[in-house]
Amino acid sequence: MSIVLAALDTTFVARAVLGTAARFGQLAQADVEAVFVHNGPLEPWRSPEPLAASAGLPFHLLEGPVEPSLLAVLGPQEVIAAVIGARATPGGRRPVGHTALHVLEHTQKPVVVVPPEGLAVAPGPFRRLLVPLEGTEASSRAVLERLRPLLATDVELVVLHVFTDNTRPAMLDHPERDLEILGKEFLVRHYPQPVRIELCAGPIAKKVVEASRDHAADLIVLSWAQDSSPGRARIIREALGNSPVPVLLLPVTPTEEENSLEISARTRDGRRSMA
Repeated sequence: MSIVLAALDTTFVARAVLGTAARFGQLAQADVEAVFVHNGPLEPWRSPEPLAASAGLPFHLLEGPVEPSLLAVLGPQEVIAAVIGARATPGGRRPVGHTALHVLEHTQKPVVVVPPEGLAVAPGPFRRLLVPLEGTEASSRAVLERLRPLLATDVELVVLHVFTDNTRPAMLDHPERDLEILGKEFLVRHYPQPVRIELCAGPIAKKVVEASRDHAADLIVLSWAQDSSPGRARIIREALGNSPVPVLLLPVTPTEEENSLEISARTRDGRRSMA
């Protein structure tokens, strides 16, 4: 049995989290269970339990410090992912709140974040996923390897290859044609299922958000190195702050971090800047 956990709170965000968890559970063919952590007295009228009950989902009430309790309930092997609300404002400097950020930085499980712009949950299952890849072999392979086990139902993947000056292959005779060929060859090796591939160049976070709107994506899939210290994770922050749909974050290992989407890229003059 596989379980997707919906981490609820006492705000209006809980409904969007629950709806997103139900859609993700359909995608992964997993059961969905709701969990709520409270630390101190709880007024019955504030509990999100009736919301879970109206959806016919099991509800678990936990006591104790919120962050450690959520991490503990994410630990069992049957829990394959969690859904959590960002609890922040659109376009803000902090696109996720303290609790969400703590969970994202300390769990090895995939986490779907419902961003401020994505609170209006669309009905029906996830049908189209946007999977941005930076164009490097290692980072692209890592994303697809982690995503594949979560896709238990048919879904359309829109693979977006975003090339920067640092990842664009050199010595291309016909850049647009050759990049498309390279992208398709990569997918044949690592993800042979039918997908749609798009290629573009420019600021990665901006291109990701634009593509999610242009292709009417239901979910954006990003890898991240679980490091939100100053100067890091700019792409993740911008995507979460501006995405109109939920964002699935797949943790990467330290080795893969060297080529992941959100790391710093070296500019031509040797200074470091965010990709």
